[in-house]
Amino acid sequence: MLKLGNDETDRFRVPDATWVFERAGQRIELQRQETDTGALLMMSGAGAPRSYQFDDVLALVRFQSDMEELLLKTGWSFNEFLPDRRSVADRRTWPRLTERRRWWTDGLLRQYNPRRSRKKQTPVG
Repeated sequence: MLKLGNDETDRFRVPDATWVFERAGQRIELQRQETDTGALLMMSGAGAPRSYQFDDVLALVRFQSDMEELLLKTGWSFNEFLPDRRSVADRRTWPRLTERRRWWTDGLLRQYNPRRSRKKQTPVG
């Protein structure tokens, strides 16, 4: 098991992040935040907001994984992760010039004509 030291360089960095779950018009947000004393998991949306303080980041991750599994098993659906860390816009919405998804390889396929040097195999028997 990984052991963390007291040195600042031995600590994991917990990125501030939000996981959003939805069910029947309801919404639950799980938010991670790094604090001076460790890491904090905040839960808001359904009922009163709650927060859970952890000295150990690994314990927070274990707890959050169990919480997410419980939500999924009880009908909640994962909907969103914030912040969106992709560097470019979603390409799935871009229009295509043609329906061919690999049109740029068509020219290569016409130029490449490998010789077949396989010998015909005769049945053994």
